[in-house]
Amino acid sequence: MSANDNKRLAVLLSLVFILSGILLVACSKADAEDRNKEVIRKVLELEFSGPNDELMDLLWNPQYTTVVNNKEENKELDKYLEEIYGPYFTNFYLPTFINTSGLTYQTMAHWAGYKLNLKDVTIEKSDEASNRYTFIATVGYQKNGEEEKTANVSGLVLFSTKEEGKIGKFHYRDDDLLREMRE
Repeated sequence: MSANDNKRLAVLLSLVFILSGILLVACSKADAEDRNKEVIRKVLELEFSGPNDELMDLLWNPQYTTVVNNKEENKELDKYLEEIYGPYFTNFYLPTFINTSGLTYQTMAHWAGYKLNLKDVTIEKSDEASNRYTFIATVGYQKNGEEEKTANVSGLVLFSTKEEGKIGKFHYRDDDLLREMRE
């Protein structure tokens, strides 16, 4: 091989390495985004499938509730919620989610006699903030064997910047489903 051939080979190999690096970085970012979308999808499946009979029993059956220092405790429910929702939320935000909206749809469906079924989810990543996503969930709901109807629920999800793949805020916005189940 001549010196010119060696230079060409070195330039070609350098280009291949550079392009491979760029491709690897792009794929890594896409994988992280896909993992975040999958986390959102899993939470929405938990929220909009059911009602979950085990969850409702733990929530409403007085045998699981004790009073300690004039405060009701349900350690079985806490343990169960940690098992099913814990993998998706930061430890800091999980109690907030559970206490504000995390059991709303399951409880409303249980009390109003509806069955919920997640039909479809559209998830979009924000252009402005890399940890911000919006979603629209299409949910089937059916009461006592009647024809199934669908409603949309939209929301906002912020992923933690400190705990990769963990939700730091989950907020429902437009909500046709709760309105329909209340009527």
